This record gives sequence, structure tokens and C-alpha cells, in this order.
Amino acid sequence: MLRSLLSLALALTLTPFLFAEDAKDDFQRERREGDTSKDELEGKTPPELQVENWLNTEGKDLKLSDLKGKVVVLDFWGVWCGSCRAAMPHLKELYAKHKDKGLEVIGVHTTMRGEDAAAYVEEEALPWPVAVDVEKKTVEAFRVDSFPDYYVIDRKGDLRVADLANKELDRVVEALLNE
Repeated sequence: MLRSLLSLALALTLTPFLFAEDAKDDFQRERREGDTSKDELEGKTPPELQVENWLNTEGKDLKLSDLKGKVVVLDFWGVWCGSCRAAMPHLKELYAKHKDKGLEVIGVHTTMRGEDAAAYVEEEALPWPVAVDVEKKTVEAFRVDSFPDYYVIDRKGDLRVADLANKELDRVVEALLNE
């Protein structure tokens, strides 16, 4: 009996370590109650960006697959969004702090008022690549439902967190950079 109890205790102790890769992380997401549609995106290769008018890329198109080995924050935003504009100074600080460690930020501007993105990027001296969503195709593929909205891709190129709670951004970036 004692041997059985010890075996059971050992199994329960080791189980989390044996299946750690499958375990859900504790990063807080911003989901509407009952919305599990974004769960299907996590742990997989993210959809390709369907964007146009790249800024800060020396005229080159950028693909997420080209960024394997980096932690990538997709920032879904718009110039019309007050919360998005208010978040930019902190995002710039985060990028400056971690870009040499492998952080990349990509701004995906909404289709709405996309023609205003370039002026804002220049005015605010945003240092990362920014492009405009084509007819809401990227927003639909990622199931974005609010702005700003952060999606984070790990060094392997998998979407680790879809619709990250804004207050969690620093913690998630640092955790994934340290993996």
C-alpha cells in the first residue's frame, strides 16, 4: 500500500514536467466570455499578413516566416484609436529595451484611415515595420476584435498568445525572449 501511494505521489509530482510543453501558460488574454476562437490560433504557425504600404522596411515586403529566431509582437492599431496612440510610448520603450535581444514589433494598421498611417509613423518616429491591413483580411485572419490588440509569436515562429492583455505585454516578451 505504501509503495502504491509513493508511486502515485511520484507520478503526480512528475506529470507537470512530462507534459510542460502541452501545458497552457498563465499569460492573461483579453477574450470575450465564451470566445474560444482565438485558442485555435495559438501554438501554430500564424496566418500570413495580408498588408500593403510597408513602412520602415526599405521598400521590402516582410513575411512572418522571415522572422524565425525572433520574438515578434504584432500590434494591431489605428491612428483613430486613442488607446493605441497612448500605448505607443510604452511600446517604443519596450522595443528599445529588447530589440538587441531578438524582439521585433510589427505594426498592423487597420484598413480604416490607413492612408494616415505613414504620417503618424513619421511624426512619432516609430522604429519598427508598419503596414496597412488590406480590406480587413489580416484582422479577420487573426480574429482581432479590439484595438490595440497584441499577438505574440515565439522564436520558433508559433503564435504563442492571441489577444494578449495589454498589461501582460512586458512579462510575455521577457518570458519568450528567455526561452
